[in-house]
Amino acid sequence: MPLTFVLQLVPGADGSVFLLDAQTDGVLAFGPDGVFRRQIGRRGEGPGELLSPWRLGLLGRDTLWVTDARRSSVHLYDVSTGMSLEDFGSAGWEAAGGGGRLRPFAVLADHRVVATRRTESDATAEVLAFDLAGQRTGPAGVSLSTLDLRDRLLVVPVPAGGGGLQLRNPFSHSDMLAIDPSGRQVAVIRRPEPADPGAFFVVERHSVPEGGTGSIQVPYTPRPLSSRDVRAWAEALGPLGRMVELGVFPSRAAGVEAVLDTLDAPDYYPPIENRGRGIVDESVLVDSGGVVWLQASDPAEGANDWIVVSREGDQVSHVAVPDGIRLLAVHGDRVWGEVRDGFGVPSVHTYRIQPSRR
Repeated sequence: MPLTFVLQLVPGADGSVFLLDAQTDGVLAFGPDGVFRRQIGRRGEGPGELLSPWRLGLLGRDTLWVTDARRSSVHLYDVSTGMSLEDFGSAGWEAAGGGGRLRPFAVLADHRVVATRRTESDATAEVLAFDLAGQRTGPAGVSLSTLDLRDRLLVVPVPAGGGGLQLRNPFSHSDMLAIDPSGRQVAVIRRPEPADPGAFFVVERHSVPEGGTGSIQVPYTPRPLSSRDVRAWAEALGPLGRMVELGVFPSRAAGVEAVLDTLDAPDYYPPIENRGRGIVDESVLVDSGGVVWLQASDPAEGANDWIVVSREGDQVSHVAVPDGIRLLAVHGDRVWGEVRDGFGVPSVHTYRIQPSRR
C-alpha cells in the first residue's frame, strides 16, 4: 500500500495500526504483521463517506471514530469489518454551539466529543465537550479550556492593495492541545513564561476515566535567539519572492525588512515550536497512560530531541530520536515513526525506547 504523507497514526490494542494518509480519502488499516487489511471509509457525502478526514481514534476496542474537517462531522466504524456504524453531522454541532462554527476533532473515552470554536480575531479558541449520545438533540457544550493562539501567525501589512501577508511564526509558541487516540487523556500545553532563571512552560492534564486534573511546570533553560537567526529565517521565506513578482514589494530586501519590522521575536527559542496545523500540533504526543511527549525546538540540543513528562509529573526526561524519523504515535515504550528512503518514499516503522547508560 503506497503512502505519501502520514497525517496521523493510531495503534490498536492487538498491535494493528490505523493511519490517515494525505492522498487517501479513508483510513488505512494494517494488521499486527504490517500487512494491509482494508480501507475504512471512502470519498463522498453519503453515510459513512468522508470529504476531508482529519483526526481519528478508538472508542473502546471495537469502534473507530473519524472526524471530517470539511463537513464538521464525526463518523463511527466497526474496527473488524470497516462497516459504517453511525454519522453525526454538522447540524447538531451548530445548534449546540450557541453561535459560531464548531469543529469537532476528537471523541473521549466517556463518549463525549471535543470541538473548538474560534473567535473572530482568531487569537483564542474555546474547547467544548458534547455528549455524543445526546448530540442530535443539541446539548449545550461544556467548556473545557480556552487556548491562546496569539503569535501563531505573523501578519505583515503589504504596501499595496491593503490586507497583509500571513506567515507562520516559528519563534512563537501558542497553546496546543493533545488527546490520546483512546480518548483517555487530554493535555494542554500552555505558552512559556518570559525567560528568567526559573523559566518553565505548563502542561495541564485531564484524566477522562478518573476525572482528575492537574498541571505540571516543566523547567527548561532558554537558548538565546540572535538577530542573525531571525534575519536568516526572513531571508529564506519563499512567499517573499512571489510578492516581489506581484509588485507588492519593490525588492526582496524590502520584503525582508517589512517582515523584520512586524516580527516581535523573543530573546530565546521557545521550548516547543509550532509545527502542525491549528491547535493540534504534531510536535506534541500523549499516550493512554498520560505520558506527554513534546518535541524540543532548541537547535543546540538537536533537531529531534523530545521532552517526556511522566504521568505523575515527577519525572522529566529526554529521548534522542535519530534524524530522519518523524514521530507519529507513542504507547508505553514503543513509538511509531515515518521514514523516507533515498527517493523520498515514506514507510512506517515501529521502535522501542532504550534507556541511556549515561
